[in-house]
Amino acid sequence: MPRLNLALLLLLASSNGVDAFSPPTSSIHSLKQSSSSFASGDSTLGRIIVTSTKSRNHDNDKTQLKCALPSFLTKVASPPVRNTLIIGSAALAIYNKRRKVTSPDPSFSEPLPEGDYGCPIIGNLRMFTQSGSLETGPGDFFRYQASRVKNPSIFKYMFLSKPVVMVSGLKNVKAAFNTEFKKIRTGSLLKSFSKLFGESSLLFITDTEKHSYLRRLVGQAMTPEAINMAMPALVKGANEQIDLIKEQTNTTMEATVTNFTLDVAWRTILGLDLKDDEIEEFGQKVDDWIGGIVDLRTLLLPGVRFTKAGKAYAYLVEKIERKMDDLSKNGPDGSTLSGMYFAQDEEDPTKKMSREEVISNALLLILAGSETAASTLTVASLALGLNKDVFKKLKEEQLEVIAKHGYEELTREMLDKDCPYLDAVIKETMRIKPLAGTGAMRFAEETIVVDGAQIPKGHGVAFNLYLTHANDPAVKVDDNSHMDVAKGYRPERWLNHDTKPTEFIPFGYGPRYCLGANLALAEMKAFLALFARRVEDFELVNMTPENVTWKKASIIPKPSDGAVITVTGLSKANAHGAVGAVPV
Repeated sequence: MPRLNLALLLLLASSNGVDAFSPPTSSIHSLKQSSSSFASGDSTLGRIIVTSTKSRNHDNDKTQLKCALPSFLTKVASPPVRNTLIIGSAALAIYNKRRKVTSPDPSFSEPLPEGDYGCPIIGNLRMFTQSGSLETGPGDFFRYQASRVKNPSIFKYMFLSKPVVMVSGLKNVKAAFNTEFKKIRTGSLLKSFSKLFGESSLLFITDTEKHSYLRRLVGQAMTPEAINMAMPALVKGANEQIDLIKEQTNTTMEATVTNFTLDVAWRTILGLDLKDDEIEEFGQKVDDWIGGIVDLRTLLLPGVRFTKAGKAYAYLVEKIERKMDDLSKNGPDGSTLSGMYFAQDEEDPTKKMSREEVISNALLLILAGSETAASTLTVASLALGLNKDVFKKLKEEQLEVIAKHGYEELTREMLDKDCPYLDAVIKETMRIKPLAGTGAMRFAEETIVVDGAQIPKGHGVAFNLYLTHANDPAVKVDDNSHMDVAKGYRPERWLNHDTKPTEFIPFGYGPRYCLGANLALAEMKAFLALFARRVEDFELVNMTPENVTWKKASIIPKPSDGAVITVTGLSKANAHGAVGAVPV
């Protein structure tokens, strides 16, 4: 970041016509670069000073740059020429520095992966300018980079002056990420990201022993028994949102399923007791917080705690703090937060999670579970509207479940054992539209070799879910239609061993596999089962198989209109969430 800031200051000075050598009256700060010469190797080119010049009436305040160029140049060269020399020397110093960090490890014979590092200052500009598209959604940068190399399963790029190698395909993912805690470790390119996310979450713990015991403690709150206990709340929350759907009136499914997953977040994960006005505020704060995590402007600028996302983070932390105080006073209450707060390590009963660790991992579960479930359910709504035969089969399966179990309460066991087609629908949705970006960044602590290419020490290492799914040899077709939500949406492929995908990692891989996966799957299954039971039929309002567009920026792809539908028939739910006979 210091190199980026310096270059931006220099470029700003040049573009505004500021004289880099006007006499300053007060020095703000100095920035030192490596002593490299622009032309002759003179080390005096390495010092640049930013100064502030103020007139007596303070009307003409301006920032100036000063550089110790040779005196004869300051006398004969005009300000634009002199500023160009400064920019040139700064760019050269940055280039020389980058050449060192992007060079291959000479002790390995394997070459670097193919790919383009982009601009010497900030890396691949396309990541900022064309990260997503209406046709394919977010993640377009990685698909574009993969299309330009011979081996799309491994390529290099640069982000904010940091070289990164992207891998995909289960073989490559295993080769790199099976070395977690040994040869690669998690980290963050931006400190503000970890601050906004929670620095004590499982995502950022780099110590092997600490990570293991934290997974054991968090895992105690996410057991199958805990998910079973949460099912009544999931059914209640899903039915409440489906109740709000009205016949012949447009409904934006993204809003409906987001409200459902937010209900799970505050009711099931945090165990809060919110009033109606508080529920709306909670939802807005979660939205602001998640929005900041994916907004580079928020992450790049200083003072993240003063941003809308930072204030939302503080709001959520305060809610969790108060809940922990209540748990300390009144004891366990069955929430996920309660499970973490009172969890004791089986290997060492004296070990408990600190308050900071509880907060960070509760927020991680909200993000991982709620965002994954809401986005996947939104895409599933679109897919079911585009493929009405799939929705028909989904309804038929639920009628069979009702015939077998009657109007019993929906349980996790029923959804897992008696609903294979429902499971296939969710898997197919997550296969086609998984996480768009990279997940948590890792960094190579020593040089490793993957797929015949070296990843030098210090390089970032990431894996791409979409490219892994797209290049799965069990499903891949040349025109890429197998990744099209209209042409390639075939849940049946999951029910046959011969057609079943072989490379599927929607919740990550390795020791950082998402601990909230079971809760997210239970949320999605409960909602879709009840939606299929209660909705007689529905139509998409804006999308057709020939015209599907996507939001350009989101963690997981979502249709650009949020999947607007109109329902042509809706049944009431009984006390157990089964289909009633009376239309709404």
